[in-house]
Amino acid sequence: MLNNNDKNIFDYAKELEPKSHLLTFFDVCKILLKDLDCIVCKESAADLLGYSNLGFRDKIYVYSEKELNKPYIKCFIVKNLEKIPYRNEDGIKYSPIENAINDMLARNDTNPQVLYETFADYYFRNNESYDKLEIPKKLILKAKHYQEEGARYYEQ
Repeated sequence: MLNNNDKNIFDYAKELEPKSHLLTFFDVCKILLKDLDCIVCKESAADLLGYSNLGFRDKIYVYSEKELNKPYIKCFIVKNLEKIPYRNEDGIKYSPIENAINDMLARNDTNPQVLYETFADYYFRNNESYDKLEIPKKLILKAKHYQEEGARYYEQ
């Protein structure tokens, strides 16, 4: 289930938590994912970690063992969440950026702009290097394109 009305994800979160004045994407995740067993993944993990410019998103991507049927949450069903690498900050489980990058590369529906921004930010946060990334062989060619463009992204 995605959204069930005309509100954007931030307005929806604000309705659920009206005491909040200014919501960050992390705040929205805390509100919408409260008490849900899931791991923020793909573009949403990159957004959460500040590796993209957080263009307008209408959903939060998560891994879950079952469909959550919640507005603004897109589930990718996995058999066992404990086998998915994650970190936890203030109750929000999320994919480490290296895993999020590989997940985005593996899917054909990933917004290319998010990949460019994520690779660029990763490159500059890691001393102009991609050495810490472990890209699966089947994704190396695709990753190479984004790595090259990411290294030049802020020069443009």
